[in-house]
Amino acid sequence: MKHKKLCFAAILALALNTPAFADLKVAASLSDLASVAESVGGKHVSVISLCKGYEDPHFVPAKPSLMKAIQNADVFVSVGLELDGGWLPLVIPGSRNPKIQVGAPGFVDASEGVPVLEKPVGTVSRAEGDIHPLGNPHYYMDPKNLEVVAGHLARVFSDLDPSNAADYQANAKAFDGKIESALKGWEKELKPYAGSSIVTFHKNFVYFADRFHLKLFGTVEPKPGIPPNPRYLAETAAAMKKAGVKVVVYQPYYDADASRELAAKAGGTAVEVPTEVGGVPQAKDVLSKFDFIGSALAQALGKGK
Repeated sequence: MKHKKLCFAAILALALNTPAFADLKVAASLSDLASVAESVGGKHVSVISLCKGYEDPHFVPAKPSLMKAIQNADVFVSVGLELDGGWLPLVIPGSRNPKIQVGAPGFVDASEGVPVLEKPVGTVSRAEGDIHPLGNPHYYMDPKNLEVVAGHLARVFSDLDPSNAADYQANAKAFDGKIESALKGWEKELKPYAGSSIVTFHKNFVYFADRFHLKLFGTVEPKPGIPPNPRYLAETAAAMKKAGVKVVVYQPYYDADASRELAAKAGGTAVEVPTEVGGVPQAKDVLSKFDFIGSALAQALGKGK
């Protein structure tokens, strides 16, 4: 009987804290964007992410279930810069939802207004791997860029739902304040390791390294989207040893064995960190994601000193 009472209390508490309806139904292609949308929308929105934090955002199966999940959405937030370009062009039309088609008021390219790094110069060739012709799309790894996203979403939400515009603007401002406050802590935590080099599995730490003054020595994959072979790992490990690079970073959806093998050959440490919200259980939102990354990197870099 006691357990029944506890269960009922939990359900009642959830019901009391959940709005009877959402003014805007929001969907995003990435969990970080969903997290920002939740902060900006507050009680006025319901939010889902099509890609989970433990899934590679480059390669999401364009399943009918994803199309169905967004068929009633008022807003769709795309990462942009073609990060979701391999699957979103199938999912959005497949939803048959006119509100969120590309060009409609409910479709948002979250990369708009963000300073883009690594824009290719000259001819782009697939021989160089799975490269992004519009620039590096992992801009959400710089917390300051999420302030740009928040402002963008506040404007879109306000246009679609004018009666709650003041709340959206206030929520975006509050979100910026939280990022700014937390940023001071992240910068302090990583400051002792400024100038340190790390190896990442994929080129998804460019914005993070730029913000926190780290150097990117190389990647576990020889080219974007190309798995490493034994010879490449051996050569990279030798180069790491010579340069004194001790830390290899990888995500839950990448090859942990290759990352650990490379780190072991170089006499260093391999550390799994999330680049997206939900990549590890502790990364419940964008703030806790950066908390986790900062702590994990500081610990790993500290071992190498």
